[in-house]
Amino acid sequence: MARGCPRPRRSLRCDPSGLDHGGSVPSDRSRDAGRDRSRRDGRRRGVKVLAFDLDDTLVRWKPAVAEAAVRAAAAAAGSIDPAVLVRAVRQTWEDLAVPLWTGRMDEEGITRATTSTLVAALGISPDEGAALYAAFVEHLSGLIVPYEDTAVLPALRERYRLGVATNGLGPVQRAKLRHAGLAPLFDFVVVSAEIGVAKPDPAFYEVVQRAADAPAREITVVGDNVTRDLLPARAVGMAAVWICRNNEGLEETSWDGPVVTSLYQLESMLV
Repeated sequence: MARGCPRPRRSLRCDPSGLDHGGSVPSDRSRDAGRDRSRRDGRRRGVKVLAFDLDDTLVRWKPAVAEAAVRAAAAAAGSIDPAVLVRAVRQTWEDLAVPLWTGRMDEEGITRATTSTLVAALGISPDEGAALYAAFVEHLSGLIVPYEDTAVLPALRERYRLGVATNGLGPVQRAKLRHAGLAPLFDFVVVSAEIGVAKPDPAFYEVVQRAADAPAREITVVGDNVTRDLLPARAVGMAAVWICRNNEGLEETSWDGPVVTSLYQLESMLV
């Protein structure tokens, strides 16, 4: 395992920053959801479907946001601190996560809100704020690339049905899959804004189950965030695997299930 990641039975989580971030499982389900009822080594027999989170699980999201801020700031007229830019963008996205993820705010709405935040944070004009955010988004779209280990997906597809289960806006998340060259590999894609419910609400995974057309016990969810991706999946009877790629933001949580540091490890874990 990579340095800093826990052994499978240890209760730690990776904390990915970015739009697809945060949330908590309702308290009446969280205790039961934290218990792994699959085999003690984290494997579950009869798995037929793998459902993957998208941001920071299949594609690099957090690094792309940071680099897009650097590039947009460098190209802007005047002196723009990229650190202030990225903080302002992330804060706006996090503040508006619920309406954004559940489809009550569209891309135009988040653009207006983020531009307004940039104007206030950087002391620039509305026109400058709009141009800066447009440049940021343009750079971001070209920087979101798949992790190298997504090369294992075609092999996994020979044995399982594959799906994506992600928070975000439909056009944005689907464009990420297309630009990363991953879209043809998936049998179904569930995006929160398209269904009106977002992770960590367990109801999100009930929609995933219907999209997968399989019993919950035959579905394994793979994600980078224990609270948002994994515990609510368990709450509806699915198995879950935590992908922990680095040691950033480790903190205590109730996770006791399987951990991988690469998607390649899924092949042996799921046999």
